[in-house]
Amino acid sequence: MVEDLYDEDYNKWKSGNIMEKSYVCGYCGHEVSSDEGMPLLLDEPGHITLQSGYGVYICTHCHMPTFIYKDVQVPGNRYGASVNNVPGEVKSVYEEARSSFSTGSYTGVVLLCRKLLMHIATDLGARDNLRFIEYVDYLNEHHYAGVRSEQWVDQIRQFGNQANHEIRINTKEEAQRIIKFCEMILKLNYEYPSIASDENNN
Repeated sequence: MVEDLYDEDYNKWKSGNIMEKSYVCGYCGHEVSSDEGMPLLLDEPGHITLQSGYGVYICTHCHMPTFIYKDVQVPGNRYGASVNNVPGEVKSVYEEARSSFSTGSYTGVVLLCRKLLMHIATDLGARDNLRFIEYVDYLNEHHYAGVRSEQWVDQIRQFGNQANHEIRINTKEEAQRIIKFCEMILKLNYEYPSIASDENNN
């Protein structure tokens, strides 16, 4: 576990080359493969060995450090893609949800995406002070969620209600699913129309 890292008789840090590892950088979002950084060494009686794939890695794209140990990555991967041409307040909530994912705050991600969908619906013409399910229905009925998205919409209704009304912790998989759903809606309604508009103006 992470507690092992504080045992200075067991683990030692060494600068220089490190065993190559692929990961998604939490700073720039690029998937990189790096062999530069500070490896974590295992100090056993009689010899010191390299801890496989553990240490501080330097991103080959943005050159920022990422700490990796077993299933821990700091900063973590900001799941989902950045979306262009999104209104400021809507974009702020989306990026906050992505940042929450990187810290493992999966229930927080679901609650933020619930709020995000309400912001999107209001920006696209829904009335204020509706219930969450009414905002989701608005997006679906006006085809802002895209065709053939009924299963997505049903899952989002369930996630939103569970996170808000039940004593329940959401999983990483659920957080990934709702971020991808929000990303899809943002791209369909903001990024792609702006691309088409730019092409028509050229």
